[in-house]
Amino acid sequence: MLYICQNFAQMKTNPYILILSLLVIFACTQSPDEKGTGYLTLHISRSAIKADMDITDFFLRISDGDLEMLHERISDLPEQIALPVGTYTVEAYSSEFSEPKFDMPFYAGKTTVDIEADEITDADLICSQANAGIKVVWTSAFPILFSTYQAQIQNNEGYLNYSASETRTGYFLPGTVSVTILADGQSINGGSITLYARDMVTAVMQPVAAGTGAFAINISIDETLNHRNVNVLVDPDDTGANSETNPYTIAQSIVRQGENDVWITGYIVGSKPSSGYDYVKGAWQATNIVLADDIAETSDTNCIFVELGTGSYRTNLNLLDNAGHLHRKIVIKGNLTAYQSRFGLRNLTGFFFL
Repeated sequence: MLYICQNFAQMKTNPYILILSLLVIFACTQSPDEKGTGYLTLHISRSAIKADMDITDFFLRISDGDLEMLHERISDLPEQIALPVGTYTVEAYSSEFSEPKFDMPFYAGKTTVDIEADEITDADLICSQANAGIKVVWTSAFPILFSTYQAQIQNNEGYLNYSASETRTGYFLPGTVSVTILADGQSINGGSITLYARDMVTAVMQPVAAGTGAFAINISIDETLNHRNVNVLVDPDDTGANSETNPYTIAQSIVRQGENDVWITGYIVGSKPSSGYDYVKGAWQATNIVLADDIAETSDTNCIFVELGTGSYRTNLNLLDNAGHLHRKIVIKGNLTAYQSRFGLRNLTGFFFL
């Protein structure tokens, strides 16, 4: 007991290291032929644990592989403890953690010791974060593509739902988690993330064009925790192949720039004038039409600018000669590529009106 008291002064000057010297008398009955009793001195330090966390509130578990010999809160342990001669696993941990939870990091340290008769054995434990955290961030494209959306992240122990407004960090045991986006009744596969103890992952939900892959992972690590940014590239329409009966909306077409030979659909809201982008004023040009999801759209960043090359597409679709097409809904096929420095559709190969 004197040893412990002397070290409390040291604890005040070094709050990151707590040294517990526990001389254990284990209550057991020994027969004359047993090998005897040894003693354990336990040194517990911490790594990347908040300074205000008291390790004496942690639990201590000692087992010999078959039996749990001791399981107590550190602050409740008797002054002296002893163990029968043998090999033991010694574990200190902050709390029980068996399923995913928000705002629930837990810390643990484990080591193996050999107890010898009438000897004092030192066990050094370093407690650090033993689970992994995931925070979800949504890009600005999601509220354009969907009216409701959330992410479900799941492992073998359970799952957490991250709403569009969720800012908390969810914690999971190390291993692989799967990501599913639930948006407007769709269930979109977001791939998987491999987690390691101490990982703190920011999952950036990013809609992308089909065919670009499921994940792009950028990893940066600091000196305390493993901070990682994971870009979850979400295909907003992976529940069905693009076709003339399943065309992309304008919002989907905006994030799918680069795809070729695709069908898109939207309302004709005007055409780009010879200068500027004020396409709703009626100064029609024969060279293009502008499509939007909303018939009253006025922002060019929410539109697709369709190039009308020479020939039948320009003749049949331009507003200068076909003013009655204004506000009609059209399904049109081409290549999603920039036009007039805006989101565009070019090289048309088909169209029909709805």
